[in-house]
Amino acid sequence: MRLIYRPLTVCLRGASTGGLLFVLAFPACAADRLVVLKAMPDLRSGIAAMPQIDAPADDAERRINAALRALDGKVRKADQACRTEGGAHSGWTRTIQTPMRGPRFVSFAITDDVFCGGAHPDVGTMSIVYDMTTGAPVDWTTLLPPALTGKVALAEGSDGTKMVTLASQRLHALYLRFYRPKAGGSKRDGDDSECRKAVAEKMFDDSPPAMMAWLDAKAGGLAVQFDLAHVVQACADAVVIPNAVLRSEGASPILTDAIDAAHAKP
Repeated sequence: MRLIYRPLTVCLRGASTGGLLFVLAFPACAADRLVVLKAMPDLRSGIAAMPQIDAPADDAERRINAALRALDGKVRKADQACRTEGGAHSGWTRTIQTPMRGPRFVSFAITDDVFCGGAHPDVGTMSIVYDMTTGAPVDWTTLLPPALTGKVALAEGSDGTKMVTLASQRLHALYLRFYRPKAGGSKRDGDDSECRKAVAEKMFDDSPPAMMAWLDAKAGGLAVQFDLAHVVQACADAVVIPNAVLRSEGASPILTDAIDAAHAKP
């Protein structure tokens, strides 16, 4: 038998012989922990830098930090091009959320508000989720069933970064199910009716929208969002599909167990 050693990609918990469990003295996986994300100085006034994993524990975490620095480099170049194009009236604002920081996955949601000249500013959301066992972005097709991934494609963010999107009829249906629950006849119900209509509309060729996805530990589920036309951009909420629903839809236990563990931690 040939053994292949891959450091920290598989965690050995114990071995069973004759019905007895022996706990092996292996160190815990770095991916099992919550990482500390260290805030970095703004790249420019209003443009937040990607946080860095403080004291990375292994090569996977160092790869994640390198990828986050590369994202900073992309927005620096894009901001400079925007100012060249739009002149004194141009502007770029970036905010970053880190809704999950382990175990197993670290998740980022990035919002850019950009004006480089023209009729109106553009607001866009990008998301990226890293697998802490490899340091690479997650492959959603290994974590979600085909009905939820649908057509997997790459979309271009405001700074030119390529981000994975999922265009699935079922995922869109779940988004609508949890979008702005009606509040029993309140004024907001009337205010939200146009938004519910806007997010329910299919895209061209009757296709579902291409959705960004990320993990939200506090809410305990998968957050999904898609961009809308400028006139209804305020309707483009992020919606969290609860973990229990993900399980019932056939999501991988690797994903749902990690969300549960993160949700349970303070």
